[in-house]
Amino acid sequence: MRAGKPSVVGRAALRLHLTPLDGLLLLLVLIWGSNFSIVKVAIEELPAFGFNALRMATACIVLLTVSRLRGEPAPERGDWPRLITLGVFGHCCYQLAFVSGLARTTVANSSLILGCMPISVLVLNALSGRPEAVGKRQWLGVALAVAGVYVVAGEGVGATPETLLGDALTLAALWCWAWYTTGSRTLLQRYSPLRLTAYATLVGTLCYVPFGVPDLLRLDWGAVSGWAWAALVVSGLLALSVAHIIWYTGVKRLGSARTSVYSNLVPVAAMAVAFVWLHEPIGAVRLAGAALVLTGLVLTRVERTVVSAPVRTVTIR
Repeated sequence: MRAGKPSVVGRAALRLHLTPLDGLLLLLVLIWGSNFSIVKVAIEELPAFGFNALRMATACIVLLTVSRLRGEPAPERGDWPRLITLGVFGHCCYQLAFVSGLARTTVANSSLILGCMPISVLVLNALSGRPEAVGKRQWLGVALAVAGVYVVAGEGVGATPETLLGDALTLAALWCWAWYTTGSRTLLQRYSPLRLTAYATLVGTLCYVPFGVPDLLRLDWGAVSGWAWAALVVSGLLALSVAHIIWYTGVKRLGSARTSVYSNLVPVAAMAVAFVWLHEPIGAVRLAGAALVLTGLVLTRVERTVVSAPVRTVTIR
């Protein structure tokens, strides 16, 4: 009897796969979560459509300037039809539907509807004929994240005759953003997230500004405080510029399904910011909901890997 040469076999192991991009997506969550409180304070002095028009114009100028400074040319002529569609749906239609819907429904209803973003992205991916590879753990993670959003934002949720129109508009906003996320897949193979975001924002801004002009013409500019102007600039620079670039970077590298799960953390971040800034209460139930969202997010970032281990065989003669 003698020992044979060691051989190598693989065994499956689960590993939490985090990258610097996950850190950037968490920064995106913080930006968008803080943006709720920023916008809430700013639109007390600025009309909502006018505020949106100005912050979109701010984001457009910044993004195009940075893109040009980096030496990025304008998109190719053949890509403009899809780019225009992305800008119209992802910026103009989304903003119009979201703002109009929020004005006609409750924050709880709006948060819960938008919390279904990962599901809508998965549906559109499936309908596209080129679905992303999403395993059972990722599906479970999406389900837990959506359930967590319901626990966090579900207080006061309920459809009534007064909220039906607002709920429908918010649902339209949900699908606009879902298509903006999944429809970018082919363009992101050729364009950087900055370049794509810059020109999609340009299209969306040009379409949206006419809706904000009436508000701006009636605005008493001298009555607007410096804080409101600062909030507008910060929101334009961070929520519509930096965050959108991070979002498309996530879509390009992680895929639209896994990136969209991060959107479920936004209500959690908004809750935390409102607790610190506006002193809004949280409570044990909402903390439990936040834990569900985090658990769901972790499951979407768990990957199965093969760990090699030497095995020594024994030969009997």
